Amino acid sequence: MNVGLLIATCLTASLSPGPAALSTIETSLRYGQRRAFWHTLGLAVGETPHLFLALFGTHWLARQAPYALTVVAAAGMAYFLYLGFQHLVRPRSSLPESAGLEGGAFGLFLRGAWVNFSNPKTIPFFLVIIQAASVPTDAFAWSTTGVFLLCTLGSEIGVMSFYAFLGDRLRVRLKDATTIRWVDRVLGLLWLALGVLMAWRVWQLLEGQH
Repeated sequence: MNVGLLIATCLTASLSPGPAALSTIETSLRYGQRRAFWHTLGLAVGETPHLFLALFGTHWLARQAPYALTVVAAAGMAYFLYLGFQHLVRPRSSLPESAGLEGGAFGLFLRGAWVNFSNPKTIPFFLVIIQAASVPTDAFAWSTTGVFLLCTLGSEIGVMSFYAFLGDRLRVRLKDATTIRWVDRVLGLLWLALGVLMAWRVWQLLEGQH
Protein backbone atom coordinates (compact mmCIF):
# COMPACT_ATOMS: atom_id res chain seq x y z
CA MET A 1 0.00 0.00 0.00
CA ASN A 2 1.37 3.40 -1.04
CA VAL A 3 0.52 5.60 1.97
CA GLY A 4 1.82 8.80 0.36
CA LEU A 5 -0.32 8.30 -2.71
CA LEU A 6 -3.25 7.34 -0.50
CA ILE A 7 -3.01 10.63 1.42
CA ALA A 8 -2.58 12.68 -1.76
CA THR A 9 -5.58 11.03 -3.39
CA CYS A 10 -7.74 11.48 -0.29
CA LEU A 11 -6.85 15.18 -0.08
CA THR A 12 -7.67 15.68 -3.75
CA ALA A 13 -11.03 13.95 -3.35
CA SER A 14 -11.90 16.00 -0.25
CA LEU A 15 -10.90 19.28 -1.91
CA SER A 16 -13.19 18.60 -4.88
CA PRO A 17 -16.30 20.83 -4.57
CA GLY A 18 -19.32 18.83 -3.54
CA PRO A 19 -22.08 18.52 -0.95
CA ALA A 20 -19.67 18.18 1.99
CA ALA A 21 -17.65 21.29 1.06
CA LEU A 22 -20.77 23.35 0.36
CA SER A 23 -22.45 22.27 3.59
CA THR A 24 -19.29 23.00 5.62
CA ILE A 25 -18.88 26.51 4.21
CA GLU A 26 -22.57 27.24 4.73
CA THR A 27 -22.46 25.98 8.32
CA SER A 28 -19.39 28.09 9.09
CA LEU A 29 -21.03 31.14 7.51
CA ARG A 30 -24.11 30.69 9.67
CA TYR A 31 -22.65 29.57 12.99
CA GLY A 32 -18.91 30.20 12.95
CA GLN A 33 -15.83 28.00 12.79
CA ARG A 34 -16.09 26.56 16.29
CA ARG A 35 -19.59 25.20 15.88
CA ALA A 36 -18.74 24.01 12.37
CA PHE A 37 -16.38 21.52 14.04
CA TRP A 38 -19.39 19.40 15.04
CA HIS A 39 -20.60 19.44 11.46
CA THR A 40 -17.14 18.35 10.27
CA LEU A 41 -17.11 15.53 12.82
CA GLY A 42 -20.50 14.44 11.52
CA LEU A 43 -19.14 14.38 7.97
CA ALA A 44 -16.41 11.97 9.07
CA VAL A 45 -18.90 9.70 10.84
CA GLY A 46 -21.27 9.74 7.86
CA GLU A 47 -18.40 8.84 5.57
CA THR A 48 -17.26 5.85 7.63
CA PRO A 49 -19.94 3.35 6.48
CA HIS A 50 -19.05 4.12 2.85
CA LEU A 51 -15.41 3.45 3.65
CA PHE A 52 -16.21 -0.04 4.87
CA LEU A 53 -18.63 -0.66 2.01
CA ALA A 54 -16.00 0.34 -0.53
CA LEU A 55 -13.27 -1.66 1.18
CA PHE A 56 -15.12 -4.86 2.00
CA GLY A 57 -18.64 -5.06 0.67
CA THR A 58 -19.50 -2.99 -2.41
CA HIS A 59 -19.73 -5.89 -4.83
CA TRP A 60 -21.56 -8.04 -2.30
CA LEU A 61 -24.06 -5.25 -1.60
CA ALA A 62 -24.70 -4.75 -5.29
CA ARG A 63 -25.53 -8.45 -5.64
CA GLN A 64 -27.49 -9.04 -2.44
CA ALA A 65 -29.27 -5.67 -2.02
CA PRO A 66 -29.36 -3.96 -5.44
CA TYR A 67 -31.83 -1.29 -4.31
CA ALA A 68 -29.85 -0.16 -1.25
CA LEU A 69 -27.77 2.49 -3.03
CA THR A 70 -30.85 3.71 -4.91
CA VAL A 71 -32.74 4.26 -1.66
CA VAL A 72 -29.82 6.15 -0.12
CA ALA A 73 -29.41 8.28 -3.26
CA ALA A 74 -33.14 9.11 -3.30
CA ALA A 75 -32.99 10.20 0.34
CA GLY A 76 -29.98 12.41 -0.41
CA MET A 77 -31.76 13.92 -3.43
CA ALA A 78 -34.81 14.79 -1.32
CA TYR A 79 -32.64 16.36 1.39
CA PHE A 80 -30.64 18.51 -1.03
CA LEU A 81 -33.80 19.73 -2.79
CA TYR A 82 -35.36 20.53 0.59
CA LEU A 83 -32.32 22.60 1.58
CA GLY A 84 -32.41 24.43 -1.75
CA PHE A 85 -36.07 25.39 -1.47
CA GLN A 86 -35.61 26.45 2.15
CA HIS A 87 -32.79 28.82 1.22
CA LEU A 88 -34.69 30.32 -1.71
CA VAL A 89 -38.07 30.67 -0.02
CA ARG A 90 -36.87 31.63 3.47
CA PRO A 91 -33.49 33.37 3.16
CA ARG A 92 -31.98 34.71 6.36
CA SER A 93 -31.61 38.42 7.02
CA SER A 94 -29.06 37.94 9.82
CA LEU A 95 -26.60 35.35 11.03
CA PRO A 96 -27.28 33.65 14.39
CA GLU A 97 -25.22 34.95 17.28
CA SER A 98 -26.08 32.28 19.83
CA ALA A 99 -26.61 28.56 19.71
CA GLY A 100 -30.20 27.53 19.14
CA LEU A 101 -31.86 24.26 18.30
CA GLU A 102 -30.97 24.53 14.62
CA GLY A 103 -27.37 25.43 15.31
CA GLY A 104 -26.84 23.16 18.30
CA ALA A 105 -23.86 20.82 18.34
CA PHE A 106 -25.94 17.65 17.99
CA GLY A 107 -28.06 19.08 15.18
CA LEU A 108 -25.00 20.16 13.21
CA PHE A 109 -23.39 16.77 13.84
CA LEU A 110 -26.45 14.97 12.46
CA ARG A 111 -26.60 17.26 9.45
CA GLY A 112 -22.95 16.60 8.60
CA ALA A 113 -23.40 12.86 9.04
CA TRP A 114 -26.44 12.80 6.75
CA VAL A 115 -24.79 14.89 4.01
CA ASN A 116 -21.99 12.34 3.56
CA PHE A 117 -23.99 9.22 4.37
CA SER A 118 -26.70 10.05 1.80
CA ASN A 119 -24.21 10.68 -1.01
CA PRO A 120 -23.63 7.38 -2.88
CA LYS A 121 -20.94 9.02 -5.00
CA THR A 122 -18.68 8.63 -1.98
CA ILE A 123 -18.31 4.91 -2.69
CA PRO A 124 -16.99 5.31 -6.27
CA PHE A 125 -14.51 7.89 -4.94
CA PHE A 126 -13.17 5.37 -2.44
CA LEU A 127 -13.05 2.61 -5.03
CA VAL A 128 -10.75 4.82 -7.13
CA ILE A 129 -8.67 5.71 -4.06
CA ILE A 130 -8.30 2.04 -3.10
CA GLN A 131 -7.10 1.13 -6.58
CA ALA A 132 -4.82 4.16 -6.95
CA ALA A 133 -3.04 3.54 -3.64
CA SER A 134 -2.95 -0.26 -4.06
CA VAL A 135 -4.81 -0.84 -0.80
CA PRO A 136 -4.94 -4.65 -0.28
CA THR A 137 -8.50 -5.97 -0.15
CA ASP A 138 -7.97 -9.70 -0.66
CA ALA A 139 -7.85 -10.37 3.10
CA PHE A 140 -8.99 -8.45 6.18
CA ALA A 141 -6.23 -6.92 8.31
CA TRP A 142 -6.77 -4.44 11.12
CA SER A 143 -3.46 -2.70 10.39
CA THR A 144 -4.39 -2.02 6.76
CA THR A 145 -7.92 -0.99 7.69
CA GLY A 146 -6.62 1.35 10.41
CA VAL A 147 -4.20 3.11 8.05
CA PHE A 148 -6.91 3.44 5.41
CA LEU A 149 -9.40 4.94 7.88
CA LEU A 150 -6.78 7.26 9.38
CA CYS A 151 -5.76 8.65 5.98
CA THR A 152 -9.26 9.04 4.55
CA LEU A 153 -10.98 10.44 7.63
CA GLY A 154 -7.97 12.58 8.55
CA SER A 155 -7.97 14.12 5.08
CA GLU A 156 -11.70 14.79 5.24
CA ILE A 157 -11.50 16.47 8.65
CA GLY A 158 -8.44 18.51 7.66
CA VAL A 159 -9.87 19.78 4.38
CA MET A 160 -13.31 20.53 5.82
CA SER A 161 -11.70 22.39 8.74
CA PHE A 162 -9.96 24.53 6.11
CA TYR A 163 -13.29 25.18 4.38
CA ALA A 164 -14.82 26.09 7.76
CA PHE A 165 -11.97 28.55 8.33
CA LEU A 166 -12.69 30.22 4.99
CA GLY A 167 -16.39 30.40 5.78
CA ASP A 168 -15.70 31.90 9.19
CA ARG A 169 -13.50 34.63 7.70
CA LEU A 170 -16.31 35.53 5.31
CA ARG A 171 -18.80 35.46 8.17
CA VAL A 172 -17.10 38.40 9.84
CA ARG A 173 -17.78 40.49 6.72
CA LEU A 174 -21.43 39.48 6.41
CA LYS A 175 -23.29 42.07 8.43
CA ASP A 176 -25.64 43.50 5.82
CA ALA A 177 -29.08 41.83 5.65
CA THR A 178 -29.27 42.15 1.87
CA THR A 179 -25.90 40.45 1.45
CA ILE A 180 -26.92 37.62 3.77
CA ARG A 181 -30.14 37.03 1.83
CA TRP A 182 -28.17 37.06 -1.44
CA VAL A 183 -25.71 34.48 -0.09
CA ASP A 184 -28.59 32.29 1.11
CA ARG A 185 -30.24 32.38 -2.32
CA VAL A 186 -26.98 31.49 -4.08
CA LEU A 187 -26.50 28.58 -1.70
CA GLY A 188 -30.09 27.57 -2.36
CA LEU A 189 -29.43 27.41 -6.10
CA LEU A 190 -26.31 25.32 -5.48
CA TRP A 191 -28.24 22.90 -3.26
CA LEU A 192 -30.94 22.61 -5.94
CA ALA A 193 -28.27 21.91 -8.56
CA LEU A 194 -26.84 19.16 -6.36
CA GLY A 195 -30.34 17.79 -5.87
CA VAL A 196 -30.88 17.66 -9.64
CA LEU A 197 -27.54 15.90 -10.10
CA MET A 198 -28.51 13.43 -7.40
CA ALA A 199 -31.85 12.86 -9.16
CA TRP A 200 -29.94 12.00 -12.33
CA ARG A 201 -27.85 9.57 -10.29
CA VAL A 202 -31.03 7.92 -8.97
CA TRP A 203 -32.32 7.60 -12.53
CA GLN A 204 -29.07 5.95 -13.62
CA LEU A 205 -29.26 3.50 -10.71
CA LEU A 206 -32.86 2.62 -11.57
CA GLU A 207 -32.01 2.18 -15.25
CA GLY A 208 -29.12 -0.09 -14.35
CA GLN A 209 -31.46 -2.36 -12.39
CA HIS A 210 -33.69 -3.07 -15.42
